Amino acid sequence: MMTPPKWQTMAVACAFLAAGACHRAAVPPVDDTASDVAALPGPAPAPARSHPSPGRAPVPAPVPAKFKATGTEPFWGAAVDGATLVYTTPEFANGIRITVTRRDSAGSAEYAGTLDGKPLSLKVTPGPCSDGMSERIYRFTAVREIGPDIARGCAD
Repeated sequence: MMTPPKWQTMAVACAFLAAGACHRAAVPPVDDTASDVAALPGPAPAPARSHPSPGRAPVPAPVPAKFKATGTEPFWGAAVDGATLVYTTPEFANGIRITVTRRDSAGSAEYAGTLDGKPLSLKVTPGPCSDGMSERIYRFTAVREIGPDIARGCAD
């Protein structure tokens, strides 16, 4: 029996590997009965968890282009939609519209603008956050700076 040359063996192996790399896994169907499951008696099913590869940190959720941030003590809010940030406080309930620029770095997003002649910065980072007043857990932490004044909050 004659053995094939080494290059032919390698070519066949590469072809099998390439064919496997092109195979796509089936996309699971969307479960639109989740609200019905919550109404059933008994314990709720556990949420699906992703399992990162060994040696790799889980990839954080990216900061969306549109979200709301809020802080307590002092109370403040920021509604971000693209390049616009509407800043609210109890004194300015209708909000002050500010044009901001976004800079992404290491999983976080920082918005920069000017409020009353002072630099305004809002840094949003993925990670669970509690506002300290409710039982709600937000998906992002927020740090708001206006000049030297720094306040922490949450965003979603």
